[in-house]
Amino acid sequence: SSSSSHGIHTLLEAEKAASEIVEQARAYRIEHLKEARKMATEDINALQTRKNEELANIQKQGADQSELTKTIQADTGDKLAAITAQFEKNKQDAINKLVSAVTTAELD
Repeated sequence: SSSSSHGIHTLLEAEKAASEIVEQARAYRIEHLKEARKMATEDINALQTRKNEELANIQKQGADQSELTKTIQADTGDKLAAITAQFEKNKQDAINKLVSAVTTAELD
């Protein structure tokens, strides 16, 4: 009876030790899952920050392109207006010279 009591006691101790090992393994796994989740969140945040910066750069380039296009259009409009004004100013003089050249005959 003493030996069976001793065997039962040994079994209970072994079961208790096994429970402690299982509990330690569970706590270890939970801690590592928390750490992995934290690292994944940090990686996602870093990626999101980098992608937001890339998007901001692309949007800025688009805005710069738009501004450049407006500047070029304005400059082209100004040059076209200057050429048109010069044409209007000299048009009648050119017509008069052409008519004069055609209608004036030089005799040799």
